[in-house]
Amino acid sequence: MRRSSDFKTVTVLLSVAAVIVIAYVARGLYFDYSGKVVTEYIFETKDKQVVSVDCFVVRDENRTSSNKNISILKKTDNRVYVPAVSDSESVAKGQTIALSFKNEDEAQAYNKSVELRDRISHLEQLQDQGNLSHINVVTLNSEIASAVGNYMKLIDSGNYSGLDEAVRNLSYKITTRQIATGTKLDFSSLISKYEKERKKLLGSVGTKKSVTTQYAGYFVSSVDGFESVCDYKSISEDGIDNIDIDKLLSSKAKKADGAFGKIIGQHTWYLLCNIPLVEASVIKTGYYVKVSFPEKGIYDLDMSVHSVSDRAGDSLGVVLKCTSMNEALSSLRKEKAQITVKTYEGLRINSDALVTNDEGDTGVYILRGNRVLFKPVEIIHHGENYVIATPVTYYYDDGESVDLLKTSNAEIKAYDKVIIKGRNLSDGKVIG
Repeated sequence: MRRSSDFKTVTVLLSVAAVIVIAYVARGLYFDYSGKVVTEYIFETKDKQVVSVDCFVVRDENRTSSNKNISILKKTDNRVYVPAVSDSESVAKGQTIALSFKNEDEAQAYNKSVELRDRISHLEQLQDQGNLSHINVVTLNSEIASAVGNYMKLIDSGNYSGLDEAVRNLSYKITTRQIATGTKLDFSSLISKYEKERKKLLGSVGTKKSVTTQYAGYFVSSVDGFESVCDYKSISEDGIDNIDIDKLLSSKAKKADGAFGKIIGQHTWYLLCNIPLVEASVIKTGYYVKVSFPEKGIYDLDMSVHSVSDRAGDSLGVVLKCTSMNEALSSLRKEKAQITVKTYEGLRINSDALVTNDEGDTGVYILRGNRVLFKPVEIIHHGENYVIATPVTYYYDDGESVDLLKTSNAEIKAYDKVIIKGRNLSDGKVIG
């Protein structure tokens, strides 16, 4: 009984396999003799060559005097210091950059009073919206959608430094729309409540002292201990080789006791990394690349190639330069970056469509109407199961280009139907 069951199972499997083989052969014969083809549309696309690297950021934050780093701001007493300016904000010589308080309670009370001041200012701005004679609701809808998108990007990135500002912006846009659609809003009682709370908090704060800076630059409230690890001047003038970059990436932070911030001299900063030779072939001094820090929510930052080291092993040391600065950028140090070393723009074509004609030209067959046409292409990038290619322009013998809109020799273009399966194809062949 068991043998009979096994025999039936084997028979069924062999029958199925036979049907598959027959169908495959029949399909091949169908293409051979019926002239039918399988096509798909092609589209314009953009592809990126991206390399992921570990990198080290160097800024102008290691100016020295008497063997001390004068960029680092240190306390001169036991008081509690609170920044008076935002991170990455430009400061002038002699400007107040921090306030000091007798103890932590007074410092917290002052910080809460500043928070309430900002809330009051925000509510007053919303209140003023009621005085506008005309508000474009359609434009506001678009702005609200954009504000929501920015908020979600910050959440997804895990970088919450700009979250408060994003919330305020979204609240402002939504409230403005409420006013525009007839909602009556009155924040006067809430503003009065916040003003009373703020006055009480300030009454609990004793004498506060101003802390000024001796140097101009931009202020950063954090000190990570890597400020003196690499000399900014030598990087800006000479670059660095990849052996030194490895040392930087493995370096340890140094303690900065009593530090409450730093003054960075210039907005220009450098990113140091090792790039594998196979990816570095398109990296040249003076070229521009896009750099992203996904873990910090920073994308497509424009940077120029400042210097490239001599080859050492299977990689090159590369120094990238950037002149942009904001709070998020001012906190970068040892990071994982994605560098877009090259962008390819052209037509995305299925690799199965590529053929070589009798003249040795690489191209594709397309179907226009019921006619097969061979179109040469130049492949600029190979992807997985596809290529990005550009059309080859036709020219008359006198060197003048063919009028592409009026001749059957028109270049391949987006939305052409490229043939990915067919038999006995040739330029000019009629199908059907």
